[in-house]
Amino acid sequence: MKITKTVCEFRNLLSNATSPIGLVATMGALHEGHVALLKEARANCGTVVASIFINPTQFNVKNDYLNYPKNLSQDIEIMEDNGVDLIFNPDLEEMYPQSYTTTVNVKDLSSRLEGASRPGHLDSVATIVIKLINICQPDFVYFGQKDIQQLLMIKRMIIDLNIQTRLVSVDTCRDADGLAKSSRNIHLTELQKQSAVGLFSALQVARELRLNGEQSTGQIKAEMKRVLIQHKLNVDYLAICDPESLSEIEYINGPAIALIAAYCGNTRLIDNTLI
Repeated sequence: MKITKTVCEFRNLLSNATSPIGLVATMGALHEGHVALLKEARANCGTVVASIFINPTQFNVKNDYLNYPKNLSQDIEIMEDNGVDLIFNPDLEEMYPQSYTTTVNVKDLSSRLEGASRPGHLDSVATIVIKLINICQPDFVYFGQKDIQQLLMIKRMIIDLNIQTRLVSVDTCRDADGLAKSSRNIHLTELQKQSAVGLFSALQVARELRLNGEQSTGQIKAEMKRVLIQHKLNVDYLAICDPESLSEIEYINGPAIALIAAYCGNTRLIDNTLI
């Protein structure tokens, strides 16, 4: 396994790489969800590339960026153990030199839900993902379904911009109690983790109601909110949407997705499920 910090060296190392090339983009602080992406890439690619770059522009609160968990040596060890061939770990100046001015915007998808709660966040995610894909030019890029809005946005970019890379989505990785794996979970106390399970519980309620024939999203959301409050979670948003456009719907007559963003203490968590 090799590690590089510059675009030039990274591209040189990839010039003789065995195809197909798979990219897993991370901000470090790896957990089982990242491992699932790495394993999927390793199973299907001749060369597995992983990036470690904490993207400052996607943080709306400076302290969130400064306090983002960092353990580079552990991340590298996990990547090596899971078959990564090349790690791209650039410095900030390598990705955003002083002359940098470009931002990517995916209309509509980047402005609702996460985009409304965290203005500019998804534009910054889109920008860094496009940069990493252009730098690496992989055959496949891997993202998890927990960040479903991010995944759908990347899917839209790949289609709209005629990018040759194929997007591979991987199921959300969860603890035994259903809590979705997240780098933010490190900030939760054991008591808060018990509360955080409320996101999964609310999503399960939504699925059960839908399976039992409920079609009113208002009724489903009301029950979901009750569960979240019961778990002492502060709701940021609660939505039931079209699973492709993420446009909110009032009456379910086809596939739909339920999405939650909620605060557990000071930690903001997101989750979703098809219903």
